[in-house]
Amino acid sequence: MAPTLDLDQYQYKRPVLLIFAPDPQDVRYEEQATYLHDDSGAFEESRIAPFGIFENGPSFADDRPVSNEDAQRARERFEIEEGQFGLHLIALDGTEVLRSDEPLPLDQLSGALQGEGG
Repeated sequence: MAPTLDLDQYQYKRPVLLIFAPDPQDVRYEEQATYLHDDSGAFEESRIAPFGIFENGPSFADDRPVSNEDAQRARERFEIEEGQFGLHLIALDGTEVLRSDEPLPLDQLSGALQGEGG
């Protein structure tokens, strides 16, 4: 049984980037993954925990699998429609600091985290 999707365990430890897509082969998901995993190593330094939440295919939370039921609940909680791509960046304090329906480069994600809380 896959662990449940629990954002609270990251609060005050690591920011969380929820990446919603129809499946891992979605062109928008692949573009986002390219932004995050460039050769600079900046994403690893950012300490952002990536979550891939998919309608079809295996979802993950950081390095752990997420059940299909929990992936569906997350899509409902964050109001992601069928076939939709979405990014939700959650700051250390648990607040959402960025939402986008398009892939974003790491500097924009980092800027949103820098801007929150001043």
